[in-house]
Formats: sequence, C-alpha cells, structure tokens
Amino acid sequence: MIRSIFTVGGFTALSRVLGLVRDKLIAVHLGGGGMGDVWVAAFSLPNLFRRVFGEGAFNSAFVPMYGRRLTGEGEEVADSFARKILSLVALILLIIFALLFAFMAPVVDFLNPGYSDDGRLEPAITASRITVGYLFFICLVAGLSSILNARRIFGVPAFAYALLNFVFLAALLIFVPLFDDPLHVLSWAVLIGGVAQFLLVLIAALRNGAALRPVLPRWDADTKRLAFLMLPGLMSAAVQQTNLLVSRAFASTSEGGQIALYNADRINQFPLGVVGIAASSVLLAELSRCFGEKDLTGARDKLLGGIEIALLLGLPATAAMLVIPEAIMVGIFEGGETTAAQAREMGKVLFAFALGTPAYLLTKVLQTGYFAREDTKTPMKITVVTMIVNTALCWPLFRLYGVVGCALATSIAGWLNTAILWVGLKRLGALSFTRASAFRQLRMLIIAGLMGLVVWFLTQQFSHWVDPEQTFVVRVLFLSTVSGIGCAFYFAGLLGTRTYRLGELKRLGRSR
Repeated sequence: MIRSIFTVGGFTALSRVLGLVRDKLIAVHLGGGGMGDVWVAAFSLPNLFRRVFGEGAFNSAFVPMYGRRLTGEGEEVADSFARKILSLVALILLIIFALLFAFMAPVVDFLNPGYSDDGRLEPAITASRITVGYLFFICLVAGLSSILNARRIFGVPAFAYALLNFVFLAALLIFVPLFDDPLHVLSWAVLIGGVAQFLLVLIAALRNGAALRPVLPRWDADTKRLAFLMLPGLMSAAVQQTNLLVSRAFASTSEGGQIALYNADRINQFPLGVVGIAASSVLLAELSRCFGEKDLTGARDKLLGGIEIALLLGLPATAAMLVIPEAIMVGIFEGGETTAAQAREMGKVLFAFALGTPAYLLTKVLQTGYFAREDTKTPMKITVVTMIVNTALCWPLFRLYGVVGCALATSIAGWLNTAILWVGLKRLGALSFTRASAFRQLRMLIIAGLMGLVVWFLTQQFSHWVDPEQTFVVRVLFLSTVSGIGCAFYFAGLLGTRTYRLGELKRLGRSR
C-alpha cells in the first residue's frame, strides 16, 4: 500500500510541479487582474464537473462495485459491468456538454456576477465554450482510472494528470508567442489535453486486459445500484464545489480576486494532491478489499497508516505556507503582467488556506473509511453541514477581510468536516487510535512547528533574495534552498526524537 501511495504521489508531484510552471507562465502572460480572472472562470467550469462527477461521486461508488466483481466473479463479469456503466456515463456527459454549450452565457454570468460590470463577461463566455468540452473526456478518464486502480495499477492514472500540463507547457512555450490572444490558445490547450489524457488511460486499460467497448446504455439493477451509491457522493462533491463557487462569486466583484484565490489554492493544493489524493486513491481500493474479506483489523490498520503518512508528508508543507506565504507567492508569481502587490495579496490568501491544509489532508483519508463500506450518505450529510457553515461565514468574513476572508471560511469549514468524520469512524469502530500513534503524531506536529521557525528565520535574514528586483530563477533557487534545509531539519528531528527510525524512512524511500 505504501509503495502504491508513493507511486501515485510521485506522479502527482510531477503533475503539480509542471502545473506550477504552467501557472507561473500564465501569470506572466495574463497577469493578476481581469484577464487572469477570465482564465480562472473558463478553466474552472469543466474542472468542477471533473471533481464532482469524475473523481468524487463516480470513483467512490464504482471502485468497490467493480473491485468485488473482479475478485469474486472474474474479469469478464467485472468488465461487462464497466462497459455498460461507462457507456451510460458517456451519454450523460454528451447531454451535459450540449446544454452547457447552448446556455453558456447565463451560466457564466450566474457564476461570476461581478463580470458584467467591467467587460470580463464576453471573453469568459467565449473561452468557456471551448474549454467545456474537456468535461466529457476528463470524466471518462476518471472512470477508466477507477478500472485501473481496482486492478492495482496506479501509475498511469496519476501520470495522466501530468500529461495535461505537458500540453499546457507546449502551448505556452510554442504557440502563445505566435498569437496575439494567449487566452484563446490556452482554452484550446485544455480541450486537446483532455483528449490526450483519455487516449492514455484507455490504451492502458486495454493493454492490461480490460475488455472495453461501447454498448447500448441500459438502466438495470447494476446501474440503479451505482446511481443509488453515487447520489449521496454526487451531492457531497457538489456541495464541496459549491463552497468554492460561493467564494469565487464573492471574489468576482473584486478585479483580480479570483486569480488570487486560484493561485493561492494551487500552492495549497500541492500537498493535498501529492499526499491526500494519492493516499485516498490507494486506500479506497485497499479498504474495499479488507471490508470485502471481513478483515476489520486490517482495515483499521490501513486507515491509521494512511493518516500517519498524510501527516508525515503534509505537515512540513503546511508549516512553510503558514510562516512565509508572501515570500512564496512573490517568489513564484511576481513578474510579467503580475505585480508584486498582487502577489503579496495572493500570499495573504495562501496563509488563510494553509490554516486548513491538515484538515483537507485528513478529510481525503477519512472519507475512504466510509466509501469503502459503500456508505456515501454519511460523508454527504457531513459535507452539507460544512457547506452551510462555509456559506454563512463567507459573506461576513469577505466584508471584513476581502478575498482572504473567503479562504478563511473554507479552512474553518474544512476542520469541522474533519472533526465530524473522525468522530463518526470512531463510533463505527473503523478507526482505532493508539497512544503510540497519538504521541508519534504529536512529535511530528512539534517538529514541523520548529521547522517552520527555521524556515521563517532564514527567509527573514536573507529576504533580499526573494525581493521582486531579483530574477525569477534566483527567487525560486532561494526558496528551494530554504525548503531543502527545512526538510533536512524536519527529518533529522524525526530521527533524533525516534519518531521514525532510519530503517522505516529507508523503507518509505525504497517504496518510492
């Protein structure tokens, strides 16, 4: 399980690094103002469906059903189930695409109420009509990735997300300089990248023995069962995205607000993507197998192990984002059309997001304890509660702190989500938290805090190296050096306090 988590995490880290380079180049060409906001609006719409339909509801319901057929009834039965499900999904996606394309103007206007006042609405509608085709391909990518994950193939689905960023970088480095409208080029890159991702996972599934071909969609007992399991997850994921939409709707009334939220969230999502999503993807398959075999002890051990790995790798990133958020955002995004003042504002937003980073990580892991038991209703109910809290907090905090308040509301709601999930699993007996594990995690927290002080001190002492007058390369090299020193301090602290022994860390390293 650990090897699979590190495999997925490694490819996800590659995707995040490439995505960081992509976002830097986009900031250079579009800036931190109105055109940056338009790009966020165009790219966010298809991504919303990916997170709601593809990665959220579908994955959590499909993997346990497909996995049980694969292990209990054989590949032929499992693939027959996959064929009719994916064919029905493709038909639904085509209908959604057609409706969105036809009614794009009112949809964009509704989601971004501040655009109609300053000329951002029309370019956002045009760009969104191009990017919306991405939702068809990326949701099918999520379905095919679920098939591969159930077969314990995790590398190719994780690499598929890196492939999108390769397409983006080709567009930014080769084609954007040749055309006058970088927004138009980037919009087409989204669609082309989706096609490339789809072909990659489809070929991988076929090569690994999955017998997939389009069939006439049918509404039978299997599809009803999947829909029954998906509905709570669909609502839960939709509620989570509603939190983001509410924040962006408020931010749209301030020019540059949405791009500030987007870029800060991209940095904050780095540990979530590398650690949280990797751990949850692997854990869902592993826990489904344990529950299917009635191995409750194994399930508790795997869930606790997933929590420890998430915190082990996520706490250092959280500490850094809390102590030097403005240095990070200025160092990465300042330049071209993005000013130092805009980058500093992004840093304040990053700090607010980072307050909830451990909660985001734990939520991703804890939800698998419910999904693997085919319980998608409980996470949905919990998410509805947190959405209400987030929405209630967003407006007053936005009035007090601007865009920073939107990120702060999201962090508070995230911790509430984690707390309720945790208590629920304890009551179900699915989470056994030992004293040894508690002390280990407390030591990790203390060491991460001390590492944060080291990173802050170094950044303060050598602040001229992240000054906007320095070149981008110099700033990034300095931040990388400080990060490297911080990581060395962190892992030395883990070894010095015997939180982890050298052999354990070596085994983690050997398992990638």
